[in-house]
This record gives sequence, C-alpha cells and structure tokens, in this order.
Amino acid sequence: MSLSNFRKFHKNNPQVFDMVLKYAYKQKDRGRKHYSIEIIMNVIRYHVDLDTVGDPFKINNNYKAYYSRMAMKYMLDDKFFETRNSLADNWDFDYEIDIYNRWLNTKENT
Repeated sequence: MSLSNFRKFHKNNPQVFDMVLKYAYKQKDRGRKHYSIEIIMNVIRYHVDLDTVGDPFKINNNYKAYYSRMAMKYMLDDKFFETRNSLADNWDFDYEIDIYNRWLNTKENT
C-alpha cells in the first residue's frame, strides 16, 4: 500500500487518526508502555461506525504501519507500538499531522 493512498485516506478521514490517538492515550493512561496498533484498529472497527471516504475497506489493514508511526510521532513516544520494517519508516508524517491538527482545530471551533 502506497503512502499516497494512505495520505489520501487520512486527508479524507482524519477522524480515524483521532480514534487511534484516543485509544492509544487510554492505554498510556492505564500505565502501559507498549500496545498493539492492531488491537486499536480492530477496536475502532468493532465499536465505532466510522463514515469513511475513499478506500473500499473501512480502514485498510495496510494503514496500520502508517498510523502507528504517525501516532508515536504525535505522542512523542517512539516505542509505544512495536514496529516491523515498512515503507512507512522513511516518512516524517509532518504533513499528515498538520492535516489532523487543522481538522481538530476546526472541530473544536464549531
């Protein structure tokens, strides 16, 4: 799965990253130093009816590598999710985090 596909999905669906952060911070608040992005993605899929735009799958499994690295950068905790080698390793996610922050500011101001 290419970065361009993830970037397009994220731009159209910043609420997914918001949920990733919500569940990651929930686990951190419970004292966990590490957690699984796969569990978080499955919890989001199971419990939340997200209206997503684009990809035919609600949340493509291939996006886990991107969401985990972006979340760790956002949370300033590069060890929270265990990762394997991925194309996502070479991306800084500044653009995607900016998209999320702008969406969050818009959401808070409405």
